[in-house]
Amino acid sequence: MVTYAQDQLDRYFRHIGYSPKDAEDDLGRLAMLQLRHMARVPFESLTLHYSQHHRLSLDLEDLFEKIVDKGRGGYCMEVNTFFGAVLRSLGYTLINVGGRVKAGDGEYKGWNHMVNIVTINNTRYLVDVGFGSHGSVNPVPLEHNYVFTTVSPARGKLEYKSLSQHTDSTNQRIWVYSTQESPSAPWKEMYCFAADTEFFPADFEVMNLSTMTSPHSFFVQTVMCMWLLLNDDNDDDNNQEQPIGLLILHKDYVKMRIGDKSEIIEQFESEEQRVKALQKYFGIVLTRKEKEAIRGLPSELKTRCGHC
Repeated sequence: MVTYAQDQLDRYFRHIGYSPKDAEDDLGRLAMLQLRHMARVPFESLTLHYSQHHRLSLDLEDLFEKIVDKGRGGYCMEVNTFFGAVLRSLGYTLINVGGRVKAGDGEYKGWNHMVNIVTINNTRYLVDVGFGSHGSVNPVPLEHNYVFTTVSPARGKLEYKSLSQHTDSTNQRIWVYSTQESPSAPWKEMYCFAADTEFFPADFEVMNLSTMTSPHSFFVQTVMCMWLLLNDDNDDDNNQEQPIGLLILHKDYVKMRIGDKSEIIEQFESEEQRVKALQKYFGIVLTRKEKEAIRGLPSELKTRCGHC
């Protein structure tokens, strides 16, 4: 299995602001890495809109260059492939597995998501750095009916159960990840995943091809970029960084969510404004050719004519 060299790991640690001394045990280190990663490596779809090729590579060296050298991120298969390789390079035991996202019509579609299952001291954990605003932000033990906080007050839950779409619900079970916006809100199933079946790189190549080319793909349709916001409270009683919100660029606006409060902090009507917002809020600077590559795509923001 291909891994990253120590000098690459050191560069990645500097990129996300992580010190190996921040945590001592394997689980604590994993939790710290996940938080720092999600607060520095954006979950984004930009290459599908702002590149001449509109394609995404899962090659580990390509991912390192994109994420560490260029300061970009990616969607689930990119960032989870990269993060899984980082963890393997650090000696963690894990497998990459596939998932199905529940669509707006209430049905699970084909294999279109990726997560990592990490084993520490005989306990398996869901580790997913690529599910955007509804994703988990810490390692989650695979326990049926396990409830946990994501970004407070939002919560997540894992269940091991059959799906309504299963034709034989007696003999089929799969892990299901659900979320609720607050403890009083209804639970909503987000995705399911096959924790006992390792997916190989060739499996993800097929999944990646569909997700990055289908005109029905959310990522093909939508320019988006987001990352986690952490507190900066380093007092003696609690020096552990905690997630407090999200910063989200979605199509024609930037939204900040802190706790249960959301505020649109900027809206834009042109590509020029959106490109400036990417630099302002995420430090992402597009080249001239990258800016031009979105021309003619359905996702392009066209300046509105005041007389139209």
